[in-house]
Amino acid sequence: MPEPKALRADARRNREAIVAAARTVFDGDEQLRFDDFATRAGVGVGTLYRHFPTREALAAAVYQDETLALCERARASTGPAVEALDGFLRGFADYVVAHAALAKTLAALVAPDVQAEGGTELERTVADLLARGAAEGDIRDDVLPGAVMVVLHGIGSASDRPDWAVEARGAVQLLIDGLRRG
Repeated sequence: MPEPKALRADARRNREAIVAAARTVFDGDEQLRFDDFATRAGVGVGTLYRHFPTREALAAAVYQDETLALCERARASTGPAVEALDGFLRGFADYVVAHAALAKTLAALVAPDVQAEGGTELERTVADLLARGAAEGDIRDDVLPGAVMVVLHGIGSASDRPDWAVEARGAVQLLIDGLRRG
């Protein structure tokens, strides 16, 4: 994901406030006029448009922040890779279950190229964790990151099933069990 250009401290706070307000609105599946995001964030309409000229641009920023946060948590883990991978996969499923409305809103608003960048970042994180786990001897070395990504995509796309939350967590457990060596 491209690095955002450096902002002054007040501009950075305003941007963060707008993104936080948008995350809450999208996660609550609220219908809100675009200009009203400024009010929710406690900034002026001009500030909103200076940072995010469209609802789609704002949704993209939320998506990028959320994806980056998931990946950074996994990379920050200092324990064994198998534990970091387990935490990442369970965290992904728990996140998608807890924020299903946010995920649906972002899927509808975020441009495919931005979603692809996020997917690449997630896959890079998975690849790093698989490689570390294989090097440590805890994770099988014959599993491609793409296979893990297919399972994660399946979890995200099956949210209309009645027992989805339980099934999503079960799918992650199956995946983790299948990834472990021996």
